Amino acid sequence: MKKLRNLAVVGLLTLSLTGFAGGEKTCEDRIKNKDILTTEQISMRVTHCENLKPKREAFRATLTDEQKAIRKNSSISKRERKVQLAATLTSEQKTMKSEIRSIAKSQREEFRATLTDEQRKQLRERRQARKSTK
Repeated sequence: MKKLRNLAVVGLLTLSLTGFAGGEKTCEDRIKNKDILTTEQISMRVTHCENLKPKREAFRATLTDEQKAIRKNSSISKRERKVQLAATLTSEQKTMKSEIRSIAKSQREEFRATLTDEQRKQLRERRQARKSTK
């Protein structure tokens, strides 16, 4: 009986720790304001995220050790990291980055076209409330 109880405790601890460790968030987990969006809009966001994932991973795969070190350097601001990284990018990396940016922009525009006036109002109010608490 005691062994069974210990085994159950170890099993529960293992499950809870793997759940908290989590690792990488899925596209579904990254979506905010799910209570305002329709199921079609949520699925659109997930699809957009999943379409960009391979391109972003391919870009990250081209980074040198120096560039990876710049990205991980938390002693400087996010803006400064961006500037330093941009200075080290090759022309191929810049092309990949601009392609990712243009795809993301077109996806944002496509998504915004699906928002109703009421949804826009709710999102705007939520954004303003978040700004006022900072």
